[in-house]
Amino acid sequence: MKRYADVRDAIKIREIHELLQTVGYPFCTPITTKGNAHIVVQPWITDAIPVNFTKQSDRRASLKALDALHETESVVDWESLPFLKTYALLDKWSWRLKRFLGNRPTIVSYLGEDAVDQIERYSEQALARLLTSTARDVPHTLLHGDVVHHNLLKNTEGTVNLIDFDLACTGHPDVEIALWLHRVLPKVDYNAPLLFNEEPRLQVLGQQPIAMLQYPNEVLREWSYLTTLPEERQQILAQQLIPFTELALTRWPQLCRFSNNLLGHDPDLP
Repeated sequence: MKRYADVRDAIKIREIHELLQTVGYPFCTPITTKGNAHIVVQPWITDAIPVNFTKQSDRRASLKALDALHETESVVDWESLPFLKTYALLDKWSWRLKRFLGNRPTIVSYLGEDAVDQIERYSEQALARLLTSTARDVPHTLLHGDVVHHNLLKNTEGTVNLIDFDLACTGHPDVEIALWLHRVLPKVDYNAPLLFNEEPRLQVLGQQPIAMLQYPNEVLREWSYLTTLPEERQQILAQQLIPFTELALTRWPQLCRFSNNLLGHDPDLP
């Protein structure tokens, strides 16, 4: 059960679920008729747990659910629905970097100047590359909008159900797959070749999602979140984020080389 302060958000969630149910989308539990204008009630998914991206079976099942969601574009004109906004990738990521840099003194106190400089440099280079990259010529569709592991629940049969469509929007399907890759990569030690070899469908991605791999999205988001916390909680979270960030920065040159190879660029370019 979830209560929405703005009734329009509740309407959005209901309409998405109803349309997905109408077209027979199998990876989402329908909402019930209970609740009211502000409250949406969804049946409890028994024996379901968040996916574990360290497991190939969970990665494959979650990717299957996302691909099927995007394929509903063939029967639903998602872009015509007024309650769904278009995902503005460059705007969102530019704002994320600006927010990170706006909190630079706090983050430097935990990470140091050199690490923050590296994150800024990788971010700016990735944004510049995105401006010149192109996307595959496929229709925009419904994007879940928040493919974190706890929004992808796996049942005992191994089937993944998507929950929490609060951030659902429309956009290019490859963008969401790239965001899914950002969530998965830290769980496989940033071994991008592993993911692309085990899932051949990733090899059809266009230039834009491949360029997206070079943007340190997870690092920026987590450190910006840390700055919103009281100092005591900051120190607790920093104990997790410091090794997480150090590993990411160690792996980032290799990830950029892999991305550049796929883009047909000099692998040693920044």
